Amino acid sequence: MKKIVLILSILVLSLFAGFASGALSGEETTTEAVTTTTAVVTTSGGEIRTYVYADLDDLIEQIYQDVYDEIYQEIYDEVSAAIGAQFYEEIYAKVLADLDDVIASGSIAVVVNELQERIDAVAIIADASVVGVSTYLGNSGVALGTGVIYRYDAAADEYYLITNDHVVDEGDNYRIVFSDGTYVTGSLLGSDAAIDIAILKFSGLDLLQEFAVAPLGVSADVIPGAIVLASGHPRGYDFYGSLTMGVIAGINRDVGGDGVVLYLQHDASINSGNSGGPLFNLAGEVIGINVSKFASTDIEGMGFAIPIDTVKTVIATYDIGY
Repeated sequence: MKKIVLILSILVLSLFAGFASGALSGEETTTEAVTTTTAVVTTSGGEIRTYVYADLDDLIEQIYQDVYDEIYQEIYDEVSAAIGAQFYEEIYAKVLADLDDVIASGSIAVVVNELQERIDAVAIIADASVVGVSTYLGNSGVALGTGVIYRYDAAADEYYLITNDHVVDEGDNYRIVFSDGTYVTGSLLGSDAAIDIAILKFSGLDLLQEFAVAPLGVSADVIPGAIVLASGHPRGYDFYGSLTMGVIAGINRDVGGDGVVLYLQHDASINSGNSGGPLFNLAGEVIGINVSKFASTDIEGMGFAIPIDTVKTVIATYDIGY
């Protein structure tokens, strides 16, 4: 503080000395009401300033304001230069210390909790909308997969679901299997072998279990790195309703080499039995239908899903109510 006062005193003295040693000239202008004087001052620094004043107090006020502004700026610059680096280092150290305290207190878990809540919400949707699809040829079982309910017709009390064509293509009758092991008969509305999608429906009459419709999202909006969840029955109904998590690894994958389907690649764990099951985003929307994976001793985590925008074209063909 003593240093600042000293600087202030020196600056004030030097400025007034500048004014005193500079050249001062003036002239008076007289009107009927007011007499003003114009003073031209050359400071010790060589700067020329002009003041127009009515009386001595007016002149002093104008000079004072100039002197004040210069003193303030010079003191500010000097103090900032002297303590700036240390000041910012102290702020940085304080921020780091506060962050360490937040992490240690567990408050940062709020972000993790929010993610967990979104996963939990998707799990609820999956539990109420994902079913099993068993395909029979006569009385013989030939395939097993997963289906997801995408529409409910309240007037007809019928549920509509999506699965893979390869789950149903070798059979002539179908069972929609529920988590408690019970089942109802499903009706095949149509399928597209090239895209590998089939559409079925089943009656909701006298069902004891409640179901929900899984909303269909927009796969065109999907980007690599997005968190996804796959639901289905890997290796059969002993693992009914399994939910796994991963990320989108790539988009527009031409796995078949024919360009018919440009798949979503992801690393959520899927296995046989997951075929026809949904791939959800964190908003609980179906963005794809799982169809295959690459599996070998030197390949891991390469699953593929048919983009839901492509699936919608098949739905529109066979579900007139969609």
